[in-house]
Amino acid sequence: MLRKAHSLILRPLKSLIPFALLLTTPYANAAWKLVQADTPVTVIHETGLYLANGGQRFALDDIVQTPASGGIQIQDGAGDSVALGPATRVLLMRDARIALLGGWVKVQHTCDTQTAYCAAPVIETARTAITPADGSALVIAATAANYQTPNAQDTTALATDAVFCESGTVSMLGIGGSRSHATPVKLDAHRFATHSTASDTITVSARLDPAFIAAMPAMFRDVLRVLPMPSPLRNDPPGNIRPVAYDDVSDWLESGLAARGYPSTRFTSRFRARLADPAFHRAVVQHIRDLPDWRPLVFPPPQHAVIRSTAIQTRSAYLSSYSSYSSGPLRP
Repeated sequence: MLRKAHSLILRPLKSLIPFALLLTTPYANAAWKLVQADTPVTVIHETGLYLANGGQRFALDDIVQTPASGGIQIQDGAGDSVALGPATRVLLMRDARIALLGGWVKVQHTCDTQTAYCAAPVIETARTAITPADGSALVIAATAANYQTPNAQDTTALATDAVFCESGTVSMLGIGGSRSHATPVKLDAHRFATHSTASDTITVSARLDPAFIAAMPAMFRDVLRVLPMPSPLRNDPPGNIRPVAYDDVSDWLESGLAARGYPSTRFTSRFRARLADPAFHRAVVQHIRDLPDWRPLVFPPPQHAVIRSTAIQTRSAYLSSYSSYSSGPLRP
């Protein structure tokens, strides 16, 4: 009887195994792979740094930085292709979200209908969240050193997000500060939009800025196509990994990216262990005005102050209880 009951219990569970594998496999395949690289690229993996060539599979929350002399193309297992231009820095987050610190990015979002899990890439700068619809292609410039807002009158125009919708449609949303509740702006094919730090408004134009075309990496002029996956793929970082120095991550730590404080990507949690290195600790202290979230880590409150604060809170609790009892008539 027990054997029969055991069989009845396991039978439906066995039938669910293929379905469970179907759900988990796409997540496993969704990691970005480096399919093409002109030159080796810098990768910050956890708290280490290494150089990667084609065929490298990136881990969740890896930071990828292209050299000034070349670009790369990465692809996931869901049909998305992303090209990074020279001098571009991105953080590869969960669910195809990419934090773009600066540089040039071209995205082709094509959802593979055979894939159970297919999230549209969301490119987040310090000011804008950019999401392509299925079948869309777009080019993004974020705080690119070689491109400024058209007719820029001041140096703050350098910190500009510019988006060209090559095909399909794109949704743009202002984020950060008062822009967190802004209404999304829809960008149709062949439309061009800019979002400067000097304004909360996303400006859409039917004409592509000539300066944008001139500054755009030459490789972005071609249609972004899915490339064959290199074989074999390398899952682990190579042996040339070294601990990050402060200069390796300073721009990320001081940035206005929302990813800086996300629970899953919080930089204070990720790089806290590097404070054990005297040079890293010293650099954080020197730049503490730009790193308010690091202050409690390098200047913790004195222990006696913590004890005194706890004692005051405990005493206050007793006083509050006494007051509540003494507010009414005494009873035997």
